[in-house]
This record gives sequence, C-alpha cells and structure tokens, in this order.
Amino acid sequence: MLITRAELKRFLEKADRNLREPVDFLLVGGAAVLVLCPQGTATRDIDAMPTEGLPLLMEAIGRINQSRRGAPLDVNTRCDPYEVHFPEEWREHLLLSMEFSTERIRVFTPCPEDLAVAKIFRLHAKDADDIMLLSELPGFDRKRFLCGFIDVLPGAIGDRSWHVQSFLMVHRRLYPDIPVDETLFHVKQS
Repeated sequence: MLITRAELKRFLEKADRNLREPVDFLLVGGAAVLVLCPQGTATRDIDAMPTEGLPLLMEAIGRINQSRRGAPLDVNTRCDPYEVHFPEEWREHLLLSMEFSTERIRVFTPCPEDLAVAKIFRLHAKDADDIMLLSELPGFDRKRFLCGFIDVLPGAIGDRSWHVQSFLMVHRRLYPDIPVDETLFHVKQS
C-alpha cells in the first residue's frame, strides 16, 4: 500500500485522537520527504526513529490498524540502526513540522541535507528522486550535503567506494556544472 502526503496527514490526525498525552514522532525515510516536500509522491511505509513517547504512539497506531478496513499502515520503528547513515549532529538540526503536527503529536524530521545524506546510502531509484525533491527546497545547502556525506562515510555500512559512486552520481545530477574534488572521499582504512 502506498501512503500519500494527504494520507499521512489523516493518519496522524487519527493517531492524535487515540492519544491521551503528547508525544514526539521523529520521521525519517520517505515519510520525512512527504512532510518536507509538498510535491512528494508516496511511500510504502512510515519510518520512525525511537523517541520517548513512541511506545504510546505505537499503541494508538495499533488501535487504528485494528479498526481499519484493508491493509494496516506499516510503521517501521526499527530504524535506529540506520542512524549511522546520518551526520554526527543530525539530531541538533531536526525540524518541527507545524503542518503535520497535531494537538498531541509533534512531528519532527531531519533537515533536508541530513535526510539526503542518509538516502545516499540506500539509493534506490525512489531515493534518488527524493534527494532531487529535497535539493529543490529553498535554502538547501549543497555544502552541508557534501560535508554531511564526508562525515558519515568512514562509519558507513557497506562498500565505501559504492557509496562514493552513488554520491557522485547524485551530485552530478543535482549540480552538473559543479565538480567535486574526489580526494575528499579518501578514507583511512581502520
């Protein structure tokens, strides 16, 4: 099942009605792109990082899914291993979405540059499209994107040369007239 921007908003409103106390919801992945980018298309699941109130929110989501006709909405709360793909200080740059927050749910996302960095390390076709959408947001900082990638690369899971090629491919698509000094990506092997 694909989740659109409007469906995500309705889902959060339903979840809000099933809560008795305020919670924070930290979205990553495609759901975060939907929050940040009005022109975002759809996502297959809602990826959420752990927060103090997440268990309460998951209980509310469980009640919603039990009462739904059709397939339940997939909320993936096992995203914390992927935190290694975010720049070191990414939590200090979280954005609060007033548009998606409700009376009892505060919705946060990584900043566009940090989210784009994390998407490089997966880089399916949709991830490349999501990075394009993020890069078109006003104020998207190309240098922060580059520095964030360089920050994450040494600790990244998987083949570093593959990640560098993914980054270079995306960077060339975003900024065809701006070369990148590839010596920036040489990482000491530990």
